[in-house]
Amino acid sequence: MFLPTVCLMPLIGHDLIPGLWPSASALLATTAAGAEAETYAKALAVAVTLTTVMIFVAAQFFGEIAVRIGLPEVLGELVAGFAIGVSGAHFLMLGNGGPVAESAVAIVQLISASDTTTIQSIFAGPVKILVDEYAAIGVGVLLFKIGLEADLKELIKVGPQAASVAFAGVLLPLVAGFWGLTAIFHLPTIPALFAAAALTATSIGITSRIMQDMGVLNTKEGQIILGAAVLDDILGIAILAVAIGVADNGSVELRSIVGIIFSAILFVVGAIVLNKLFGPRYINFLDKLKNRYSLLIGAIVFLSLMSMVARTIGLEDILGCFAAGIILGDTPATKRLEAACEPLVALFATVFFVTIGAKTDLTVMNLADPESRMGLVIALFLTVVAIVGKVAAGYFLVTKDPVDRLAIGTGMVPRGEVGLVFAGLGAATGALSGAINVAIVLMVIATTFVAPPMLRWVFARKSRRSGLTS
Repeated sequence: MFLPTVCLMPLIGHDLIPGLWPSASALLATTAAGAEAETYAKALAVAVTLTTVMIFVAAQFFGEIAVRIGLPEVLGELVAGFAIGVSGAHFLMLGNGGPVAESAVAIVQLISASDTTTIQSIFAGPVKILVDEYAAIGVGVLLFKIGLEADLKELIKVGPQAASVAFAGVLLPLVAGFWGLTAIFHLPTIPALFAAAALTATSIGITSRIMQDMGVLNTKEGQIILGAAVLDDILGIAILAVAIGVADNGSVELRSIVGIIFSAILFVVGAIVLNKLFGPRYINFLDKLKNRYSLLIGAIVFLSLMSMVARTIGLEDILGCFAAGIILGDTPATKRLEAACEPLVALFATVFFVTIGAKTDLTVMNLADPESRMGLVIALFLTVVAIVGKVAAGYFLVTKDPVDRLAIGTGMVPRGEVGLVFAGLGAATGALSGAINVAIVLMVIATTFVAPPMLRWVFARKSRRSGLTS
């Protein structure tokens, strides 16, 4: 990054002994390059440290407020992202194209003596990449731990019920959203398809974290929600591929869609089979090693490999992480492995949820702009369809067991990072106008914020009913 500047330095002095000793200009250039490299490294270290401190201090502050007023901590972490991200102080700018706040740059400049342009490039480049990588690790270890905690026998038992909820939860909002956007708002087919497709997603990470915080993840309803969310993820990949295919080529490759669906189903089924054939043997092998961290290190290695396998066959990394947890779950060492993973989840999953908020631009809610006003109207429509469609899906549950259908439907409501992926890819293809992109983002925000209090109310209602009947 700094070498071009060094190469353009004017020549100073003459060769001392050509071919044997370096010239004076070469020596000065090397010295300058070394000094500039040291300054750059110092600025990078300060920027990374400052960003890390801001993320965790903001997450702790707003997470504490959320817990004290009776909301899940994850909601506070999302608000922390809004506060320090593109919608707030501009301390954490991830892919938004804007500069980092001058106060953050001034702190780095004061300590490192680097120039403003270099510091901004550090925040936009290495720091952004590092935070995004930490966020990816966060969602990976979170889903791995959730896979560990999942009662596989119960998941298999609720498979048909989860499938009925998942299919209804995809079809109802997809059809209603597409029809409303084309018939009521007269949108073209491609943006309407993208916006309707964004309604099908369910955020496994957010839903699971909320239920985990509430202690209801291993209930009958929690297991059905988890299974349906996994199936939603599989179906969402196929629908996203359809939307991108239509936007890019004007046609859909049916063979590739069928291949993705088949690969995902085979992947999950394979994980369930490997839970019996491979999981216990691998855990026993790790237990025999003398290193006290061998269990955790071996699990991380396996998690990384499963993530790579998922990506190789065209699936999402997070599905590989979840599958790794399923494979290594239900063994004598599962509880110890869960405890070992807890600090990783606390660190990296916090970064993940903060980055969701940091990337969300709330400044799009500008009533003075006609396009934004239209976006708000469409956002309201999408939010209603998103909530009603998922809640209604709970009542399509096919089962004879006494379960709370409202709780199951409510658990499918948050879109979170998955919905933002739809919005981001839709914008990248050029299929979405500013108003529609705004609408999808606002729908994601609304469903993410409304789900925690809804889930708390529904499960509290369920507990009260259980207490009355007992």
